[in-house]
Amino acid sequence: MKSGAMRRGDAAKRAETSAKSGEVDVREFRASDGAAVRAFWKMSGIQIRPGDDDRSLAAFGERNPGLFLLALDEHGLAATALGGWDGRRGWLYHVAVRADQRRRGLARRLVHIIEQRLRERGCPKVNLIVWDDNAGAMEFWEANGYTRATTVEFEKVL
Repeated sequence: MKSGAMRRGDAAKRAETSAKSGEVDVREFRASDGAAVRAFWKMSGIQIRPGDDDRSLAAFGERNPGLFLLALDEHGLAATALGGWDGRRGWLYHVAVRADQRRRGLARRLVHIIEQRLRERGCPKVNLIVWDDNAGAMEFWEANGYTRATTVEFEKVL
């Protein structure tokens, strides 16, 4: 692609249309979704951390067009999945599904969409972080072809 503007235009076009999965619509994150997404994450057990504020989420979506997905049904937000691509590795963050929608393939569908879009960009590998005490998440990722790495995460709040 020649420019970031072209990429943003493509993302806007994709955001106007949504893919259907049964009775669940999948669409891209919009800047106005921040508060609802954070409330959903809290309800899902995801700790809100630096970088989950409105400005940061909007910037993440802009930098990663087509990779920040929300699934909505008649009850509202049903699932989220964030994909990131730094040109070297892909990353998955905040894959969460509302309790009444779990075990129906929704997380797998969102992850598959993001993996396919990362593949199309030339991404050779996807990384993600799972908290040590989240056995259910580890089972999900292993069932979807991911292997546990032997690395340790370090962090520093700036």
